[in-house]
Amino acid sequence: MNDALVISLVACAVGASVAGVFTASVLGQRIPTRVMGWLLAIAPAIAFVALLAQSPAVLAGQTLSWSVAWIPSLGLHFSLLLDGLSLLFALLVSGIGALVVMYAGYYFAPKHGDEKSGGGDGESDSRTTPTLHSRFPNTDARFFFYILLFMTSMLGLVLAGDVITLFVFWEGTSITSFLLVAYKSKEEDARKGAFRALFITGGGGVALLAGLVFASSIAGSTGFADILRQGDALRANALYPVMFGLIALGALTKSAQAPAHFWLPGAMSAPAPASAYLHSATMVKAGVYLLARLHPALGLTDLWFWVLSLVGLATMLIGAYVGFKQNDLKALLAYSTVSQLGILVMLIGQDTEIAFKALVVSILAHALYKSALFLITGIVDHEAGTRDLRQLGGIWRAMPATFAVAAVAALSMAGLPPLFGFLAKETLLATATHPNVPAIVDVIFPAAAVVAGALILAQAGLIVLDAFWGKPKAALHPHEAPIPMWVAPAVPAVISLAIGVLPEPEALATLLARAAAASYGAPVKVSLALWTGINIPLALSAVAVTIGAAILALRGRLRPLFTNLSGALSLEPLYAGALRTIDGLAWLVTRVQNGKLRLYLAIMLISAGLMMVTIGRLSLPTLPPLVAGPQPALAALRVFLLLVIGIAALASVLLRRDLFAIFALAASGLSIAVLMILEPAPDIALVQVVVETLTLVVLVLVLTRLPREQRERAFEFTFRQTRPSLVRDLLIALGSGAVMFAIVLTALGTRPRESQMTPFYEQNAKPLTSANDIVGAIVIDFRGFDTFVEIVVFAAAGLAIYTLLRYASRKAGDRDDDAPALDKSMLPFRGIASPITSPFVRALALLLLPFTMLLAVTHVLYGHDQPGDGFTAGVILSLGMATWYVVFGYAETKRRLPWLTPGGFIGSGLLLAIGSATAAALINGSFFSPVDFGKLLGIGFLPQGVYFSTATLFELAICLTVTGSAVLMLDTLGHPKDSDAETARQMDEIAVLRQRGEVTLDETAEIQEPEVRGQKSEVRD
Repeated sequence: MNDALVISLVACAVGASVAGVFTASVLGQRIPTRVMGWLLAIAPAIAFVALLAQSPAVLAGQTLSWSVAWIPSLGLHFSLLLDGLSLLFALLVSGIGALVVMYAGYYFAPKHGDEKSGGGDGESDSRTTPTLHSRFPNTDARFFFYILLFMTSMLGLVLAGDVITLFVFWEGTSITSFLLVAYKSKEEDARKGAFRALFITGGGGVALLAGLVFASSIAGSTGFADILRQGDALRANALYPVMFGLIALGALTKSAQAPAHFWLPGAMSAPAPASAYLHSATMVKAGVYLLARLHPALGLTDLWFWVLSLVGLATMLIGAYVGFKQNDLKALLAYSTVSQLGILVMLIGQDTEIAFKALVVSILAHALYKSALFLITGIVDHEAGTRDLRQLGGIWRAMPATFAVAAVAALSMAGLPPLFGFLAKETLLATATHPNVPAIVDVIFPAAAVVAGALILAQAGLIVLDAFWGKPKAALHPHEAPIPMWVAPAVPAVISLAIGVLPEPEALATLLARAAAASYGAPVKVSLALWTGINIPLALSAVAVTIGAAILALRGRLRPLFTNLSGALSLEPLYAGALRTIDGLAWLVTRVQNGKLRLYLAIMLISAGLMMVTIGRLSLPTLPPLVAGPQPALAALRVFLLLVIGIAALASVLLRRDLFAIFALAASGLSIAVLMILEPAPDIALVQVVVETLTLVVLVLVLTRLPREQRERAFEFTFRQTRPSLVRDLLIALGSGAVMFAIVLTALGTRPRESQMTPFYEQNAKPLTSANDIVGAIVIDFRGFDTFVEIVVFAAAGLAIYTLLRYASRKAGDRDDDAPALDKSMLPFRGIASPITSPFVRALALLLLPFTMLLAVTHVLYGHDQPGDGFTAGVILSLGMATWYVVFGYAETKRRLPWLTPGGFIGSGLLLAIGSATAAALINGSFFSPVDFGKLLGIGFLPQGVYFSTATLFELAICLTVTGSAVLMLDTLGHPKDSDAETARQMDEIAVLRQRGEVTLDETAEIQEPEVRGQKSEVRD
C-alpha cells in the first residue's frame, strides 16, 4: 500500500480543519487574510509534493494503490488508486488549488489601508468595507474552509479506487461547490445559482449511483480494476444501455453538457477564486474524468460513440456561440468552458488513439489557461471595480503585469502558436479528420471544430482588446494588483508558454501518455512538438484563425446580431417547470398539514394501527395467569411502578397547569428509569434519568416563551370541544393503545428466549475492546459508526431547533442578536429567576456547574469500565448549564461563561470523532476500531478502569457534541424577546430598591406593574 495517496488527502483535510478553526474562533480575527492564505496554501502544496514524489513510479508504468476495509461484510473498501490519469488530475487539483488559496488571501484582503481582517467578499460592490459577523470573526476564513473541503473531496474523487469511494467524494464536491457558489448568500443570484447547480448535479448523482450499482453488480466488484477487466461482460449485458444511460446522465450533468449546461454560467456568482478552481480544473471536469476512467469498460460501442459525440458536439457549439455574446468577463469564460467541456466529451466518445492524445492535452491546456483567465478576471474586478466589457478598456497602462499574463493566457485559449493551446487545437482537428470517423459525420465534425475554434478565438480577442486594450469606456481608476496576486495566474500562463517554447519535456509527455493509455485502454504515444508539418489539421487551423480574426474585427456589427440561445437550447424551462411542480406539491401537502398536531397524530396512529392489523400478522399469545405460583422478587414494586407510570402519563395530559403537567411527565419517565434498574439495565436507566431531567429543564424554559393567553387557548382547544370530538379522540387513543399492546405482546411472546447476539458480545467485548462494560463496547466499538451518525443527527436537531425558533422569532418581530445582551438598557428576561431570586438558589447553581463538570469527566474516563458514557456525560454537563439559564438568565450566563459557544463544542466534537476514527484506520486498517494508545506509548500510570484509547477520545467527542447541541437548544430557548426587555428592566429596579431597603418583600407586588406580575405568575405556573 502507498501512503502518499493518504498523505495528500489528509493534508487537504487538515488544511480544511485549520480553516474551520480560523472560522469559528478568534484566531480568524487576529490573523490577516493574506497571511491566512499563505498558511493554508501549505496544505495543497504538501499534497502536490506528495503526489509528485510518486510520479517516477507512475511514469514507469506502475499503478499504486491503498485500501482499507470499510464494510467487510458487504465487500466494500475505502480504496485509492494512482495511475497516469488520476495523477494528471490530482496534480492539477492540488497544484492549482495551492495557487488559488494563496490568491484568495489577497483577493479577500481589505483595500486602501483598511487593517481589519475580515468580511470583504472581494466583489466590486462590497469589497472596500469589511464587515464582521458576531459568530464568525473572519467570514473570509469560511471561504478557505469551504474551498479546502471541496479540494479534499475533489482529490478523493480522482484518486478513488472503487466506485463507492468515488461516489462519496462525488457528492462531497456537489455539496461543497454549493457552499462556494452561495458564498454571498445574501444575494439572490448567488442563492439561485447555487441551488440550480445542486439540483441538477445532485439529480445526476442519483442516476450515477444507480448506474454504478449496475456496473458493480455485473462485474462482481466495486473496484475500478475489476470493473475495467470486465469490459466485455459489461458491454454484452442486456442492461448495458440502462447502465450506460444512468452513468452518462450523472457525468454529463456534472460536466455541464447540453442541454443541462445552463447551471454553469448561472454559478458565476461565486467569488473569482472559486470560479477559477471549480470551473477550470476541478468540478466541471469530474464527469469528464469518470467517462475517461470507464471508457475501457463501457466504450467502444455505437451507443457510447453517438451519445457522447453528439452531446459533446452540441455543447461545443452552444458554448462557443453564446459565449461570444456575453459582456460579463466571467460569463464569457463560463460559456467558453462549456464549449471546451463539450470538446472533451466528444473526444472521449471516439475510439482512436489520436482522440485520447487530444483528450489529455486539452485537459491540461484548458486547466492552465482557463484558471489563469478566471484569476485575471478577479483581479480586474478587484482593482478596476467592474468586469463589464462595456465599461472596461485601456486598463493595460495601469495594470501592465496583469495585462501581460492575460495576453499569454488568452493566446493559449485562442489556440495560437507557440502556446500549449495550439497543440490542443491541432490534436482536436486531427481527431475530427481521422479516417475512422463515420462517413455520415466526416464533414460535420471538422466543420464544427473549425467554427468553435473561430468563435473561441474571437472570445479570447474580446478579453485582450475590449477589456485591456482600446479606449476607456468609463471613468475607472484601475491600479496594479499586489505581486502575489498576479503571480498566481502567471504560473499556469507561463507553464503554457514554456511547454510550447522550450524543448519537449519528456516527463510531461510520458505522464500524458500514461494518462491517455489509462483512458484509452491501450498504449498511446504523446508528442508535445508543436510543428508536425503541413497537413490537413494545420490548414483547418489556419481557416479557424482567419474566420475568428474576421469575427473579431467585425465584432461591433456581429455581436448585436447574435441571439442568446442558451435558454432555447437548454433544459432551463424544464428546470423551472420542475420547481413549479414541486411548489405545487408543497401547496397540496400544506393543505393537509394544517399545523394541527392533533390531526397529524391521529393520522399516524390510525395508519400504523391499520397496517399492523391488516399486514402485521399479529398473533396474540396465550396470557399466563396474572397471579399463579411464586412471583419474582420485587414483583410488587414493579406493579407499583407500572401504575405510577400510567397515572403520571395520564396526569400529564389532563392537568391544567403546564408546570404540573411537566412534572407529571418527568415522574413518568423517572419511574421508567427505576423499572429499568430493576431489570437490571443500569446504562439505559442512567440515560433515562439524565434525559428526563434535562427535558424537564428545557420544558420549563419553553414555558417562558409561551404567553399565558396562548397556553389558555391551547387548553381550551384541547379539552373544551364537542362530545363527538371527545368520543373520536378517545376511540383513537384506546384503539392505538390496544394495537401497541398487541405489538409488544406479540414481540415478547414470539422472540427467542435465548439471544443469539448476547454470547458473542459477552465473549468478545473484553478481548477485542478491553471494555468491562458490554453496553459501552457495543456503542463505541462494535457499532461506532452508528453512534457517530447518531451524534451527527443530535447536532442537526440542535441546529434545526435554533433555525426554526429564530425564524419564528423574526416573523414575530423579536430581537435577534447573536451577541450577549450586555446593554443595561436591554436586559433580558431571567427565565423563572428574577432579581429577587434567593442567594441560596444562586449559590446552588454556582456549585452545581463544577460538580456536573467533574461528574461528566468521570463518565468519559470510566465509560468503558462502568455504567455511563459520553452521552450521559454531555447531558449531565448540559444540566449544570441549563440550571444557570434558569437561575441567572440568558445575559448573565453569557457574561459569566464566555467560553460557552455551542458551535465550537459541536464542531470540536465531530472533528474529534472523525480524528479518532481516522487514527484507528491508519493504525489498525479499520475505522472506529479500538486502539489502546496507552499500551502503544507505554503509559502505565493510569488508574484502574481508565484507558487512553480511541474509545476515550470518542466518548469525549460524544460529550462535546451532545453538550454543544443541548446548549444550542438552551441558548435558543433562553434568548430574550423584545417583549421581555421592559419586564426585566422593571424587575431590576425592584431588586435595586430592595437592596437599598426602600421596599419590603410585601410591598414588591404593589410596585410591580400588572404585566410584570402577569409574566412572573405565568412562568411560575
